[in-house]
Amino acid sequence: MEEPRPILYGVSDYALMRKKNAWFVDRTAKIRDLEKVAYAVFLRPRRFGKSLWLAILEAYYDIDCAGRVEELFAGTDIGTEPAPERNAHLVLYFNFSAVKKTPSEVQASFESYTADRFDAFARKYAGRMPEGLADEILSRNSAGEKMSSLFGGMKGHEPGICCLIDEYDNFTNTILAESGLQAYTDLCHGDGFFKQFFTELKTLTTSLDAPLKRLFITGVSPVTMDDVTSGFNIGTNISLDSVFDDLTGFRHDDLRAMADYYAPQCGFDARKAVEVCLDWFDNYRFGAADAKPVANTTLVLNFFDKLVRARTWPSDYIDENLRTDYAKIRHLVTLNHRLNGNFSVLETLMETGTLSERLAKSFQAKELSQKENFTSLLYWFGITTITGGERGRTRFGIPNETLKQLAAKMIPAAYADIHQIDGRVQAINDALVDFSFDGTWRKFTDILAEIVKENFRVRDSIDGEKTVQSTMVALLVAAAGPYFVHHEGEAGGGFYDIALEPRLRDWPDIAHAALIELKYLKPGGRKPTKAALAAIKAEAIVQLDKYSADPALAAKWRLKPVESPTANLSTFQPFNLSTDGAGGSVSLHRLVLVFKGGDCVMAEEV
Repeated sequence: MEEPRPILYGVSDYALMRKKNAWFVDRTAKIRDLEKVAYAVFLRPRRFGKSLWLAILEAYYDIDCAGRVEELFAGTDIGTEPAPERNAHLVLYFNFSAVKKTPSEVQASFESYTADRFDAFARKYAGRMPEGLADEILSRNSAGEKMSSLFGGMKGHEPGICCLIDEYDNFTNTILAESGLQAYTDLCHGDGFFKQFFTELKTLTTSLDAPLKRLFITGVSPVTMDDVTSGFNIGTNISLDSVFDDLTGFRHDDLRAMADYYAPQCGFDARKAVEVCLDWFDNYRFGAADAKPVANTTLVLNFFDKLVRARTWPSDYIDENLRTDYAKIRHLVTLNHRLNGNFSVLETLMETGTLSERLAKSFQAKELSQKENFTSLLYWFGITTITGGERGRTRFGIPNETLKQLAAKMIPAAYADIHQIDGRVQAINDALVDFSFDGTWRKFTDILAEIVKENFRVRDSIDGEKTVQSTMVALLVAAAGPYFVHHEGEAGGGFYDIALEPRLRDWPDIAHAALIELKYLKPGGRKPTKAALAAIKAEAIVQLDKYSADPALAAKWRLKPVESPTANLSTFQPFNLSTDGAGGSVSLHRLVLVFKGGDCVMAEEV
């Protein structure tokens, strides 16, 4: 049998992809739309295919690639119907992820890197520039001098320059998150070298005889651009334009095509593979709630790479590189070992699954303490996506299971800055795995209750019930293991507090699931009496009976048809699960946890 097309996971070398006939989703038709925007800024979350897109633009616009059109673009949309500026420019390319990210090294690293890029440009295009200009650029000492020589010497000369800047905010985001606002401000304000670079670049977008004909910048958020250009006015931000909402990412038809191609050759279930992609990597919407949903490019390729190359079903769907990316943002929710206002935004997101604020398209780092701006930053980073809107506000939600886990881990990470709990998150995971097979639930609830109590003591929040709920939800999601963790989900005409839904597709032998009803009593005063706890328990049972009697939930979770342990209070009826095809194999545990302040005063199965 012929070998399947290779999947070049983590590779953004377009020419190599074409040479190896690797899997490639053709979006080249968008080049015709891009040519209507001379200076464009395009923002997307990390690992979303931005670097590959710049490699495509470089191959398309580079005048030296005119003889490689067939090699690079045969069979593509733009190869069939070219845009006007094909192979019409000298391409100046920067990738700022190459710049070192420690404050003590960043300026020298940036200077060295940009100087090297100007020198490489001069050597490559020496024969296409005015006589002597290449030697002049190479003789200059600093990157700033080289930049001035290049653009000054190219005024009024053809061909013009196409400047591509990839990951413009890569090192600035890291410095902001890990080294703090002052170190970041030194880069992007006043006489900071990075601000000076963009000041010079900005003048080239406004001069009538400027040689810069085309500019395309990619990044993650608008923060740095607003800081270095004082108002995001270096180009047109196309990030929210509907015509570009699927410029990067995999659409649903792309996912199905990929699964249908590889499944017969590699022996996996195509439908199951698409379902995993939709659950774990999909549902990002850029610009509007009705935008075409797309899946994270790198996560999809990582998943299919394991299926195709290793011929094994992955045990974990989250790319470790993505975990590292999102770990950086934990530093934005703590200040001097105290939780700041940004933490409450995360808490609300984990408690309710949604946020509602105006989408800020431009804001500076010093304004991140404002709720609206931090909420928007979560969107730009890809932690949330647009799910709707009303009354001038945008509604944001977590797009998929991958981001639900990564967002949840930010809360325990913030807790860890205040009191060490990292090891206990793993202990919760171990306890959940044990519960999934033997039904022993008290191990994980005891650890949760212990951490809730510690967290309650150090919180300034007056909303104790929210503190308990968000802590529980975040820790369970962070340590989910064999479960999908849901909060405030609908079942039986009501909304349960927490559900541990078995991940049956990945853990087919799982034997136990749980619905958890949380009850909260304000701290202070006397301990609740036995009669008061009994009344709370009875109320919880009525609610749990309603949720657990939902036949849709029972069928999806493959629950065994069992009666409530408290038959005199139960309205629960057995189900006929024959239509599910798998039989009822999972035992449902209905747990009631009652907290008085941060103290768990009842933990029972009912």
